[in-house]
Amino acid sequence: MKKLILAVIAVCTLSTAIAQKEQKYSKLYYKDMTVENGDIKITVDNAVSTDGETKFKLKITNKTNDFLIFKPEESKFTINGKDVKAEEKWLIISPNESDFRIINLKGAGYNSVKSYTFTLDGVYKVSTTAKGIATPDYKLPVAKNDFTTGPFTVKMSKLYKQSDATNLKFDITYTGDKVAVIFPDKSSVMMPDGKEYASVPATGLLAKSGPVLLIKKGQTESVTLNWNRMEGGKAMDMQKVDMLVKFNEMFTETTLEKIKPETLAFEFDEAMSNAKGK
Repeated sequence: MKKLILAVIAVCTLSTAIAQKEQKYSKLYYKDMTVENGDIKITVDNAVSTDGETKFKLKITNKTNDFLIFKPEESKFTINGKDVKAEEKWLIISPNESDFRIINLKGAGYNSVKSYTFTLDGVYKVSTTAKGIATPDYKLPVAKNDFTTGPFTVKMSKLYKQSDATNLKFDITYTGDKVAVIFPDKSSVMMPDGKEYASVPATGLLAKSGPVLLIKKGQTESVTLNWNRMEGGKAMDMQKVDMLVKFNEMFTETTLEKIKPETLAFEFDEAMSNAKGK
């Protein structure tokens, strides 16, 4: 009798193991993870595989005072013994900010893959401390709408020059082979009193402020320089007097610095898969 009981237990145990091994999920979930180094913090969540794809939310926190560029095509999945490149749009992350991409890989039968790796590569730092390009002053009222400075062509597309404010809009095209960062807030204007006045941030719901990043040759972006009413009566009336825009360190060009790759290991989340994935 004892032998019979042991045999029954063994059969039940084997049957349970086989059933667990053969259990299939319509959606297979993975554990969240966080990886961090001196430059970035990587957070992965909502990782799931179905019969036709595997995907996850990849959040990158920029811990530096530089811009970051993430080029997903330099990253790769290692899944089912094969390396497959990621195919998503580039991501630009401002200094000390964070942003995310949904990383998605199409393929059959991924809901049976309980572990794989993703090599996060193609993250670059763009320095915000590059030396500015010497640029001639720009007189208002203007004698010429466009000019060239270093690897930039600049065209004035809008000018509002009145007593209450001066707003100057430039369309700037980068013609170089590196990466450019433009700092509108580094510009100033020299007034008839011989003093320089820094530009002020734009206001309004759609106003943009801060550095502008140009990452590809031929890319064009718009920037606006702004000055508010100045004290001093007629001698400082912006509608009536000449103004000399000084660009200072506004135009910069720099190279990319690559951050070391990180390998993310995706692990099967059995509890969540049993609760949600059947």
